Amino acid sequence: MNFTNRLQLIAFVTLTLSGAGALGQPEPAAVGSPEEAESVLAARSEVMKGMGSAMKAFTNFRKRGEGEPSELAAMAAEIAENALRIPELFPRDTGMMQFEDSEAKSEIWDNWEEFVAGSNALAELAIALGAAFDSGDKGEIFAGGRALGRKGCHTCHKKFRDKHE
Repeated sequence: MNFTNRLQLIAFVTLTLSGAGALGQPEPAAVGSPEEAESVLAARSEVMKGMGSAMKAFTNFRKRGEGEPSELAAMAAEIAENALRIPELFPRDTGMMQFEDSEAKSEIWDNWEEFVAGSNALAELAIALGAAFDSGDKGEIFAGGRALGRKGCHTCHKKFRDKHE
């Protein structure tokens, strides 16, 4: 499957499910044990670090022309896929109040619908950026990267994350 088809599939799934919550998950899940919570925290950290690395690659492309558009489109598709997984990576009781290493604020669970909508928006923005990379239009690429950072990542991080110093 080429990147455009992959992005179209992700877009279809995102738009189809956005009305039903995150993958049919209208309420946050709960963890069954401390071991499960630790596993979720590790997976969450891995996903978020991967998204951060992709964002750095997009910035390097914008600022220095580094990277291959097809590889960057694949990174955007991966962000879209992972964005749809975000709600499952934030079950109840895996925030800052329970885990010292967590950066997840309690506002996530207090504003679950907004949080889920943010993860869906992130997926849609990543899809748009991937399509821009596929098109080769630098204006669309730059605008898509900026939107992904500002309207996707930053919007949720500002409200739902407390980065440890």
